[in-house]
Amino acid sequence: MTGEFSPEHTIVAIPFAVANAVTNAADVDLTRAGGNTIQVMPKAGSVVGITVNASADLTAGSATFEVHKDSTEYADAAAPVLTLSDTVQESYASVRRGALTFAAGDGIGVSYSSSTDAAPTNTNDYDATLFVAFDND
Repeated sequence: MTGEFSPEHTIVAIPFAVANAVTNAADVDLTRAGGNTIQVMPKAGSVVGITVNASADLTAGSATFEVHKDSTEYADAAAPVLTLSDTVQESYASVRRGALTFAAGDGIGVSYSSSTDAAPTNTNDYDATLFVAFDND
């Protein structure tokens, strides 16, 4: 049907970022280019992956990243928690399709938390890409 949204077997990548990430943060939402902290889903589906990276090497401490739905982190055991540290500057995880689901109209995004000793202090930028797959009707 013309105009029908039917992304069968399509995975969509959604970028998020934070500039000058602060230390001792808890569940701070990354933003999209326009400043929004979520991407509203046009159709039901599931999160199938996430990648994160830092703009500069962390020299101390750590930062963790989680996927959220409507600003609440997924509590499911399948939900990845990615950690960047002084030895890990980028990370990724894939998720089984159907494990972290969302409905049409839900807003999904990425949040970060950081330790009190994260360095460089309040100057590191983080980029994350969230990968989603839509359900086939």
